[in-house]
Amino acid sequence: MKVLVGHFSSESNEHSRSLMTYDKFVFRYGEDFVNNLKVRDIFEEEGIELIPSIGAYGHPHGPVTKDAFDYILSRILYKVKEHIHEIDGIYLFLHGASKVIDLEGGSAEHAIMREIRKVVGPHLPIAVVMDPHGNITKEIVDNANIMRCYRESPHTDAEETRRIVAKLFVDLLKRKRGIKPAFRKVPIIMGGERSVSSDEPMASINRLLDEVEKDIRIMSTCYYVGYLRHDGDKLGAAVVVVPSEPEHADYADEMAQKIADYAFSKRHEFHFHGHYGEPEEALKQAVEFDGRPVFITDSGDNTGAGADGFNNYIMQQILALENKNGKQYLISGVIDTNAYKYLYDKEVGAEVSFSLGMNYDEYCKAIPIEGTVVARGIIAERYLNRPDIGTAITVKMKDAPVSVVVEFSAVAYTDLEQFKLSNIDLDQYDVIVVKQGYISDDFKKCSPFTVMSLTKGPTYQRSELYDFKRIMRPMFPYDDI
Repeated sequence: MKVLVGHFSSESNEHSRSLMTYDKFVFRYGEDFVNNLKVRDIFEEEGIELIPSIGAYGHPHGPVTKDAFDYILSRILYKVKEHIHEIDGIYLFLHGASKVIDLEGGSAEHAIMREIRKVVGPHLPIAVVMDPHGNITKEIVDNANIMRCYRESPHTDAEETRRIVAKLFVDLLKRKRGIKPAFRKVPIIMGGERSVSSDEPMASINRLLDEVEKDIRIMSTCYYVGYLRHDGDKLGAAVVVVPSEPEHADYADEMAQKIADYAFSKRHEFHFHGHYGEPEEALKQAVEFDGRPVFITDSGDNTGAGADGFNNYIMQQILALENKNGKQYLISGVIDTNAYKYLYDKEVGAEVSFSLGMNYDEYCKAIPIEGTVVARGIIAERYLNRPDIGTAITVKMKDAPVSVVVEFSAVAYTDLEQFKLSNIDLDQYDVIVVKQGYISDDFKKCSPFTVMSLTKGPTYQRSELYDFKRIMRPMFPYDDI
């Protein structure tokens, strides 16, 4: 047997000033792509050969340009058509939160599934792994046989979920049967920072998913939090339940309704996770905390949810402090294409003088920097072959206890390994600023105190103030339901 595999991911934040263009994607092909999926062994142990189409890895950013999406879609469809007479199924990772400029319906994921079905027909098995921060509808679910998203946010179970779906898909291919998932839309739009899986109500929702999944009539259950950084008709939470056999379709439908009703009953319990506060209060807590390292998140410029990474507002705050409490500060990082170009050929130890800040507004106004390059490296492993866009350059200021990582691509620091790749020694710093919303597990484990600063920007956390025009109504919390 043979299975075609493909990957497309990009969270599209329409409040971002930058578009997700072709050159910002990291593409993988052939054996390199197959190995990166981390499921090869599961298929090959059952004698199933994997046929690669394309791995298109786009970091969260602005809307995807049409030419970039057209290339990705054409590559997938070309491979499907080339191998249509030999493939027994298709296994995909599709994030779920994209918005493509000038694409009918906006969603890349919906278009990919729709166009694949036009080629392969209604019966070829398709399994899809997704991020819970995706917006899905009955249309995309109806085009799949197995669909499941991660349980955990932060996404500590991403690889585990891909492997779970691979095993379920192998079973479907070996014992061929025409199963279809049950679907329910849940009229809730809630940001990820209020939907952390270790906290309520997501902890209880996930326990219910686990409970339902124990029934032999159910193959898989999942709950989509959704994504709210662009307007559209697909926004909102959702439930997908996959029956183990066709005769259990009605029961899966019943369970999907049960989970949806339960999640909706918990709508008033969604809340910000952990410590948080307005920018002045959040910084005060970080500076005064007696312990290290402290992580403070610039949540309004969360590059993990599609922000530009331009904001240097917390850096401005730190520089303006009369009492920095004898601490060393690391800003990781700030996107400034001009500063990046200036620094790109500077070696560690070089004295530098430049302006940092894109100057679009008060949150990214230019700061004059004089200092020394203290580290150079790569922002994340996937950029090892793309140093032109993935280099991280750390500069220590001469007249302040502040170091800043200058980047070209809006990639968030979410794990300790990234700092190692960037050649940054975190032991040198007391307060570390990162571009996140909820703090990653890696940082929580090594830090006695973390706090989310409710800064303004493309990912402003007071999302109840957003003015949506195209969403399904009524929708909580924008309507009183």
